[in-house]
Amino acid sequence: MAAAAGGEKSGCRWVDAARYAVAAAVTLLIAVVIVKAIKVVLRPEPLQLWVAGGSVSAVAIIPPPPTEMVKLGLSIWAQNPSDRVRMYFLNITAYLFDKNTSAAASTDPTYDSMIYFPAKDIVAVQLEGLESVLQMNAKKSNIPDYFELLYNGGSMSDVTLRLDGNLITEVTSEVNKTRRATYYCEQLLVGGDANDKTVKNKQKAICKQRQGT
Repeated sequence: MAAAAGGEKSGCRWVDAARYAVAAAVTLLIAVVIVKAIKVVLRPEPLQLWVAGGSVSAVAIIPPPPTEMVKLGLSIWAQNPSDRVRMYFLNITAYLFDKNTSAAASTDPTYDSMIYFPAKDIVAVQLEGLESVLQMNAKKSNIPDYFELLYNGGSMSDVTLRLDGNLITEVTSEVNKTRRATYYCEQLLVGGDANDKTVKNKQKAICKQRQGT
């Protein structure tokens, strides 16, 4: 009788242990699912950028002001693919690099680029796109190596636009995630009038993103 009772108690302990193991496994699985869900919220799809027509217009200002100038212009489109959060790309600086200089390898883009200028902040709401038009009147001192070429109607190919700024993801109304981000828009054509059909009919240039720490 005692031996049988002891066996029953031992069996109960094994059943209890099995139940605890199953409960622990279920708890761990729930925790993993919650962590993954949090990561999805905190790390939505990145903000998408592209240059319309894959080009930057460059038109001589005529009649010239006291100093000869070239008007540079481009249209950047932004698309927020997330249906949960707003995205902000702020404090942006735009750099143009010629085909002989690597935009990605540059640690001093202000010095290495052929010209740079501030860009408008981008605020993209959920599942919507918007256009940001950038323009700059460049003097010869702003772009000394290529001013004459562009002023006289010439063009440049394989130019890279680099955009440095702060990318903010609005997780909730109280918690935002900010990180440094850089976009590279490659193989742009610089030169010519934005209304020219050969420019307008070019495909858009998709910008690739690299995030900082």
